[in-house]
Amino acid sequence: MKKLIQSFPPLFIISSQVFALAGFGAYGDIDLLKYPSGISGDISTTGVKYDGFDNAKGFGLMFYIDAIPIVDLQADLEFVGNLYEYTPYIGGTALDTQELPWGRISTYFTIRKEIFGLSIPLLAKAQLYGGVGMNKHKVVPIMTEEVIKEAFDTDDLETALNFFGEGADPDQAATELAESMLKNIDDISGFHLLAGVRGKLLMFNAFANARYTIAKDVIPDKSGYPSIWVGMAIGI
Repeated sequence: MKKLIQSFPPLFIISSQVFALAGFGAYGDIDLLKYPSGISGDISTTGVKYDGFDNAKGFGLMFYIDAIPIVDLQADLEFVGNLYEYTPYIGGTALDTQELPWGRISTYFTIRKEIFGLSIPLLAKAQLYGGVGMNKHKVVPIMTEEVIKEAFDTDDLETALNFFGEGADPDQAATELAESMLKNIDDISGFHLLAGVRGKLLMFNAFANARYTIAKDVIPDKSGYPSIWVGMAIGI
């Protein structure tokens, strides 16, 4: 019995082994940002005012490969958004306030490198890692003077805003605006830095990540934004 016990490795060992060949899972995401409020045009005459919002939320799908020596690869598909209000003005008079969604669909490709690892052989592992990668985003534009004019096919903002005026159907106008905005989604590319921890118990993996995305104008006049996400995955 003594020889059998001595044949086992220590309960915890520093480990650089990979977790599995690959895995897939899902996570919840929070962007730690403040989307600013703003004014487009001149609301003392004709224009539009939009409110800001905090901390857009969403979810993502992840796939990772651990079979490559030295580094791991990860790909994420992310859906994040929030609601905001905007108010059109004609002749300095505010029309009905409407609500619209803002959102982004993002893909992240990350190279991860283990910084520190612990292991319980054949049972569980833990890992601290860092990473860097590229990202692409499809971003719904916020409400502006240009968006309104394009939605109603006119170069005159007052003519466009008449679709919100007396006798008009503001809900129908908002629907047409939303459809136009979806047709004119902004394409933005960037890169990101990532730090995270990962725990594994048998085939189940838990992830917690902090990420800084450097991609200009996903948030207007901002070069980037931080986010955090937590998720679960199954290793294969």
